[in-house]
Amino acid sequence: MALNVFLTRWIFHLFTWSFLVVFLVWIVLSATLDDAGIYEEMLCLGLGISMAYECVLHKKTLKERWLWLGWAIFGVGNLLDVLDEIINNEELRLLYLDTSLKILGIMVICYAFLKQILSREKLIHRLAEEARINTSLRDRLYRDARIDELTQLGNRRACFEKMNQLNKTNDVLYYLDLDNFKQCNDNYGHQVGDKVLNIFGRYMTEYFGTHLSFRVGGDEFVAFGPGKEDLETLTKKLVPGIEKYGVSVSIGMIELSAHNNIDELLNMADQEMYRVKFRRQPRV
Repeated sequence: MALNVFLTRWIFHLFTWSFLVVFLVWIVLSATLDDAGIYEEMLCLGLGISMAYECVLHKKTLKERWLWLGWAIFGVGNLLDVLDEIINNEELRLLYLDTSLKILGIMVICYAFLKQILSREKLIHRLAEEARINTSLRDRLYRDARIDELTQLGNRRACFEKMNQLNKTNDVLYYLDLDNFKQCNDNYGHQVGDKVLNIFGRYMTEYFGTHLSFRVGGDEFVAFGPGKEDLETLTKKLVPGIEKYGVSVSIGMIELSAHNNIDELLNMADQEMYRVKFRRQPRV
């Protein structure tokens, strides 16, 4: 298909320019015209015919009606100009339109190019707006995939992605678990349970900072700190607003080490938290 189009195009151009050259040679040999301007007019005629054909041949340019229409008008104007040189008959007033049609054709071509420029500018603006929207959407999806909706803290994925870096810049890892959270949900309903998580998330943000606090499970949280804190004091700072619902918090604390991987660190902190939780349970 592509080969056929290629051959058709060049056969047309070859035939057109061969005809014009033969016609021009005939005029020169027959000495019917002694005007050097005929060469320029024949050249412009060939260009007009070839360009109009190229515009019609391609689907993209065929849609640009003003473009191929301008080349067609320009070609007709040059045809009349050639005929005017050959016939030289003042009674054929139609031949007087040659210059006007050439000027009109050029103006239409310029208008077509102007339309294309404006169209490209609109396309560029539209693509830029789509790129901005896509970037905003990608950032939002990235954030939603790593932020816990209830607490606005980083989720488990965010914790695992940042843990290697946080392990290098912090000294302590805290593993926090809300005590009696299930009973709170059972007694007060999930709406209150969500409120408890939201309140606790705000306290985590205020104390540790958003970039160092993560919700890694239903009622389990992880935080990083620059140094050891007294766990009793830390507990009192994190439970205001949730104690009235019977919820408290158990905190496990370990020193970070570059020699341990992520799973080992979390497991060690989790075990330390359960030891704290066990010591706080009332003895029977």
